[in-house]
Amino acid sequence: MIIEDMENNKFVTTYYGLIKMKALVLHAPGVLRLTEVPEPDLSENQVLIKVERSGICGTDKAFYKGTYVPGKIPIILGHEVSGRVVDLGRNSNSDKSLIGARVTTEINFHCGKCWYCRNGLSTHCPYRKTLGISVDGGFAEYVVSRLDLIHIVDDLTPLQAAFVEPLAAVVEMTELAPPQRNSNIAVIGIGTIGLLALGLLSRLYEPRFLVAVARPNTPKRSIALEMGAHEVLSSEELAEAIARNTPEGAGFDYVVEASGTPEGLQEAIEIVRPRGVIAVKSTHGIPTKIDVTKLVVKEVSLVGSRCGPFKKAIKILREKVVQVDRLVTSEFPLSKGVEAFEKSFDRREIKVHITVL
Repeated sequence: MIIEDMENNKFVTTYYGLIKMKALVLHAPGVLRLTEVPEPDLSENQVLIKVERSGICGTDKAFYKGTYVPGKIPIILGHEVSGRVVDLGRNSNSDKSLIGARVTTEINFHCGKCWYCRNGLSTHCPYRKTLGISVDGGFAEYVVSRLDLIHIVDDLTPLQAAFVEPLAAVVEMTELAPPQRNSNIAVIGIGTIGLLALGLLSRLYEPRFLVAVARPNTPKRSIALEMGAHEVLSSEELAEAIARNTPEGAGFDYVVEASGTPEGLQEAIEIVRPRGVIAVKSTHGIPTKIDVTKLVVKEVSLVGSRCGPFKKAIKILREKVVQVDRLVTSEFPLSKGVEAFEKSFDRREIKVHITVL
């Protein structure tokens, strides 16, 4: 797992010990195997987490399909993690009361020394390693993190704690591209991120009109309405809704692109109003063709965002501002992790969790 060499400002990946643990390892696109690997040893300031749950993210699915390439191969995927602390790094002076605490972990292991880290942009640290993306992640019995990156969440269930990371990403979206209250908003795509966006936008930003854009006859219509959408419409049904609900029929003030498809961004450009905002959340890894001329002529603000503030996401979950329990539509034990990935591509699924007992 991750061993940190702070003197030389770098990370290396290694394995120690004779004890084995089970892990779901991606060897190549489409080649995912349950494997025994050595349990990790810990260096100072590290923490060993016994995984309870990990969620399959759109990024994980893109790695599995081969449209997006992880930072290393083979790799243990998984970055939406909850679990309990079972060990602290050697020579650690940390409070031993952490043992047994339920935690979730931030995913960017930054250096803490570079310009980006010193200026509050640690998620863009050029020396960072990212859990489940460039270092081994949470689809395993145990995962390693740093003491400064874990958050105690004893008051959340394992399921809720595993939603902190994706919810934080949606919070980041609203911080980098804040929607105005009483806005007309469209969310393209109602997977996990789209549904979390509906929940957050509907409860904290009081939209005048909030529409979810989904494929015709989507099986997720009822949950999108429950999360706060005023209407759930197909792309073909949008024109009438735009004419009816937006000034001069010119489009939405704010559009969230969470379709997970290369076509979603162009659709966002089509339906956003002049000087509107598009918040881009898809990480499918596929090159995308867009009408740049229309983007320029409409003077659209295009804002990408990814990892976000865990403390704010935890507060939202604790206060039940956004309800996440119903978003888990299937659960599989780690031993059936390959089946879990295959199931996650079913359009009826929202979030598939892998559990570790």
